[in-house]
Amino acid sequence: MQAVLRRFTNSLPSFDLNDKISAAAAGFAVLVMLSTLGALSALREQRLFYDRLEALAAASRNIERANATIYAVVMESRGIYMSADRNVARRYADSLLAKLRQLTKIVEEWEALLPADDAATFAPFRQRIDQFVAFRTEMARRTISVGSSAARELGDNDENRAVRTALNEDLETLSQLYADRIRELGEAADARGMVAFYLGGLGLLIIVLIAAAALALRWGVLMPLLDIARVTDRIAAGRIKLKIPHARRHDEIGHVAHAVETYQDNVFRLQELEEHEIEIERQHAVILRQHERLEQGALSSQQRLDAAVANMAQGLIMLDSFYYVLMVNDQYRALYGLPASIARPGTHMRDILAHRARQGLLREKPADFLASLRERIREGKPAISEFELGDGRIIRVCERPMDGGGWIATHEDFTTQRRNERILARAEYFLAALLENIPQAVVAKDAQSLRYVFVNHAAEKLFGLPRAQIIGRAARELFPEPTGELLESFDRAHLDEVGDETPKAHSIDTPGNGKRDVVVRRLPVTVGEGQPKYLLSIVEDHTQDQRAAA
Repeated sequence: MQAVLRRFTNSLPSFDLNDKISAAAAGFAVLVMLSTLGALSALREQRLFYDRLEALAAASRNIERANATIYAVVMESRGIYMSADRNVARRYADSLLAKLRQLTKIVEEWEALLPADDAATFAPFRQRIDQFVAFRTEMARRTISVGSSAARELGDNDENRAVRTALNEDLETLSQLYADRIRELGEAADARGMVAFYLGGLGLLIIVLIAAAALALRWGVLMPLLDIARVTDRIAAGRIKLKIPHARRHDEIGHVAHAVETYQDNVFRLQELEEHEIEIERQHAVILRQHERLEQGALSSQQRLDAAVANMAQGLIMLDSFYYVLMVNDQYRALYGLPASIARPGTHMRDILAHRARQGLLREKPADFLASLRERIREGKPAISEFELGDGRIIRVCERPMDGGGWIATHEDFTTQRRNERILARAEYFLAALLENIPQAVVAKDAQSLRYVFVNHAAEKLFGLPRAQIIGRAARELFPEPTGELLESFDRAHLDEVGDETPKAHSIDTPGNGKRDVVVRRLPVTVGEGQPKYLLSIVEDHTQDQRAAA
């Protein structure tokens, strides 16, 4: 073996430099190909792993959704059983039908994503779901058409309870099946650790070979070329009688040495080279003058940029592609209490985050914040976000990428705006609660279509209908004739400023509360300037007073 290695080493000088580089490149190509194939295989296995994991997670979510919906259906059924009032039982029946439609949709979506291996296990569950939905649908139908007593008669049997018990068992079976598969998937993922070990070893081998090639390139190519270059410099300085190194080599380096020997024989061209050098110096002087003018213009532009940044209302920070600060203004430092020794050009972003964390102005860990920043820079999409500091201030951040890499962001204290929004929200909630709890019926209609856009609880009680059946409809669609047409005519007259603004007494036939004697006060509501946008009506029910007086 040593003899073979010795013969190979002695034969190396006979190979051309091109052959050596080609052989090394071929070896690197083979290693890179093996590494790439291993990486692609690992990537494919990883993608399959995550696809299966996502499918199992989706199936587990469907189990939870189906179980919750089944529980909601049972609760609505109990509401039907326990409701003595037929109208209340009907509302439970309507809600039950909606829950059953939701359950059917969940099971259909689940079945659409189901793999072929799970079809046999899923089939009994789907059959019992159909039985469960059919039985509860019949219960709701009987409740709507007959009453809650008919629903109780239908539901009080062992078959209903057996289906419910079987559904629980099916859900437990499916849940255990998916749990076992997730455990098997985790065990398979642990078994793939050898792939990472193989890729790591192959990468280490590539690094070692690259280092060896770099050393061989240095001592076999670069150093001889430097030796030849030094001799060439001496020849150019006038020392003609010199021995050219590496002239006995038979590769490309030897060809270069022979070329230098030819150069020695053609020294008479030195004069032309000197003239050429004079011309180059003249051009270099011209280039230097142009460079000075460009530097002066750049300095003026930089001064204008610094003035603009210093007078911004927002804090500004600019980072390069390695997260080092390129530019930061005083507003940014003041916003986070940063001294100029930390927040300055050349500082890494992690130092600024660490100082903010020490000051209590960073809710998350600096490493997590920096990782999130790296992800946003990698995506390269402009973004606007808000976050709360440890001292309660709310900061609005506008970020966008820069051409050629890097990131620029403006930071603004948005605490006052957000507090004003919260005050307005609380005022709106107070007004809604006030209108909901006053004894008079309050309704609001769109001034153009006269369709109801708001009713309070007292209006629901007066009309005998839930607000879900009132909102979006007109009076002529709710009240029997001629009450609906009369109410709309009074509303139109009031909006056209023909009617009197004093309260009006009406005797109306309500949709679900019989005949009522009411007094209505109508108030147009204008938003800004122009025509009224809404018509607000305050309705007082005087039916009991009228009957007592009679």
